[in-house]
Amino acid sequence: MTIKYRIPCSESDIFVLEKEDEFHVTIGSRVNPLSFGNKLADYVSLGRAIDAADKFCSMYTLIKQYGYHLEGSTFLKEGMPSIPVPELLDKMVTLEAMKEMLDQNALILKT
Repeated sequence: MTIKYRIPCSESDIFVLEKEDEFHVTIGSRVNPLSFGNKLADYVSLGRAIDAADKFCSMYTLIKQYGYHLEGSTFLKEGMPSIPVPELLDKMVTLEAMKEMLDQNALILKT
């Protein structure tokens, strides 16, 4: 496994790792720098994996502001539906659309 891309993100590191014919996007804790952490998604092209890593970091930063946490490859918040990370990345959801969805969910939770 070879690190092809790495970015710091919200007290963690996001990696793009090359493994055989795939590129894995993973998140790892800076507390345990020997680990590549949880696999979030995989791609057949390096460019797509790098784009997904950058997008994930932006989404992760935003969604934490709404009280969600990452468990495996899913965003979770008590009382709210789970949000699978691979689906968000594959659907090419924009940050603006994500924020709008989270704002609507927050309104539903308050009522």
